[in-house]
Amino acid sequence: MKDEPDFAPEPGWRVLDMPRNFGAGRSFVSGEPEGDRLRIHYYLREEDNVLFAKAWFGLGAEGPPGHAHGGSMAAVLDEVMGFACWVAGHPVVAATITINFKKQLPLHQVYWVESHLERVDGRKVHTTSRLFDPATQKVFADGAGLFIAQPMERFGNLQHAPRQRKA
Repeated sequence: MKDEPDFAPEPGWRVLDMPRNFGAGRSFVSGEPEGDRLRIHYYLREEDNVLFAKAWFGLGAEGPPGHAHGGSMAAVLDEVMGFACWVAGHPVVAATITINFKKQLPLHQVYWVESHLERVDGRKVHTTSRLFDPATQKVFADGAGLFIAQPMERFGNLQHAPRQRKA
């Protein structure tokens, strides 16, 4: 494996601790923070409260040789968009996500994911996201999601909002 990925927060980013276990299982995307498939860490940019993630795709996420499987990219965008809703105070589940694949994503590098809440219409929460290389601004995939707010009691042990901590 290449060098260990750098998940240090950027200046002005606050670390968000997302639960890695849900119910009896663990998150498909972020449930193995030291695994060989996906590693993801969450941050809130303090100046505008925009959710960012740093994501690393390992051999367990491989599709085309040396590149991430599109399903792994879609799963990361889905989780980040959903988490953006939760951070904004909307406990949700996904209804529809649309992913646009732009370029093949090489493995073993840290990429950024940015997600925005576009609007809230009653229980419907609309989001957008993009998965990109922060050095070049090259977008590998972007997406949009429609999420539906749910009563908190449906989420069992997720009764608490994500915790923020300074790095």
